[in-house]
Amino acid sequence: MQTITQKRTSNKLQHSSKMATLQKSKSEPNCTTTNASFRTTSIHPKRKSTGNLRRQSSFSDGKFTHSASNAHKNVWRSPGCYEVPDILGNAYLKPESPVAMTLRPIDPAKQVTKRPWYPPSPHYQIPQLPPLARAENKFEVKMRKIIPKVSVRTSDPRQRYTGFKEIGTGVNGAVVKASFRKQPNVQLAIKRCKLDPDREYRAAILRELRIMASGHPNLIKLREVTMCRDDIWMAMDLMRCSVFAILCQRGIPEGYTVHIACETLKALIYLHGKGLLHRDLKCENLLLGWDGQIKLADFGLAARVDRRNRDRLGTTKWMAPEVIREDYYNEKIDLWSLGITIIEMMDRVPPHYLIKDEEELFDIIATEPSPTFTYSHPSMYMRGLVAWLLDEEASTRPTAKDVLMEIDAHIKSDLLPCSTPHELARFANQVLPPC
Repeated sequence: MQTITQKRTSNKLQHSSKMATLQKSKSEPNCTTTNASFRTTSIHPKRKSTGNLRRQSSFSDGKFTHSASNAHKNVWRSPGCYEVPDILGNAYLKPESPVAMTLRPIDPAKQVTKRPWYPPSPHYQIPQLPPLARAENKFEVKMRKIIPKVSVRTSDPRQRYTGFKEIGTGVNGAVVKASFRKQPNVQLAIKRCKLDPDREYRAAILRELRIMASGHPNLIKLREVTMCRDDIWMAMDLMRCSVFAILCQRGIPEGYTVHIACETLKALIYLHGKGLLHRDLKCENLLLGWDGQIKLADFGLAARVDRRNRDRLGTTKWMAPEVIREDYYNEKIDLWSLGITIIEMMDRVPPHYLIKDEEELFDIIATEPSPTFTYSHPSMYMRGLVAWLLDEEASTRPTAKDVLMEIDAHIKSDLLPCSTPHELARFANQVLPPC
């Protein structure tokens, strides 16, 4: 019994000494060997993320393989032929095989019959398709409302007209001569304009169409209008030539000049009565017919009188002083341009013809006295008429109606000569080269 008791006592002492040794090893941090062995034999090892490369441990046999400074400098780079591990597996569906883009083979056995289709009864009628609805064009709607008596077409004009030949230019486009395909003997003048989206430009096109569609005998007449894509074709009466074409051959005598001035004044009276001004009156825009009639053309710069107009528009040598100064002006500027046009018809050139610098020309028109005849010798009454038209003050400048009444009074008193349309046509036949 004593021996057994001594053995138990010795076992207890040994157990207590082992526990004391373990507690002492835990409380000593400087013991590197015991600490390293404890880490390597840890019950819960460090968790590794899925798909990461397994690196070599920093600790090998209780010794460091690399210093801490080298670990930060040497950044890991993937090798050239490295394959990314498949960490998703079959988580996503794989794409199916591409769809064949070929047509089905024709199976003759599935064709029901080759007989043609017949209506169910002899009185059956196939229903007509509805007409093609064209997109509503606001500009076309306005145009049809402004010129209700003029034909407006939307087909290709080249299928209707042929024999195009350019004969002049206007403010908004070129003017060509053409004829109908079905009636080659009927010729007309066509002004082709590009329909710019600008609002003021389209308003000017509509204003020009409305003036030509008025039917006044001294205004160029509009025959029909064709809209094709972004172009508008204005078909007008074809005149023989412009007054400028006669000036290319010789000057116009005073009697013919008075007749042309009277016909032009009739056109201006109508325009001014409608609240419009032409703003580009000159010999190039006065057209001569085969029977001696005179018509005013090119209304691309026409504007309303009730607007506060102060834009410097027109042809420089025919501009009134208030237009040069960019003051507010009215229809009186057309009377100034008519006075310059009368000088142009008799002198063959407008005043200040040799001056090419525009700024110098503006300064002369705005500051110097009104011009007069230079290369011709008109009568005293013609000089007085031109001086009246070229009044520097717009307020005292006469109106078109007053000038026409004064000219008629001078003609009846035999103070001014005036030709007839037939005489003017005969004069043009003598001057112009044969067609």
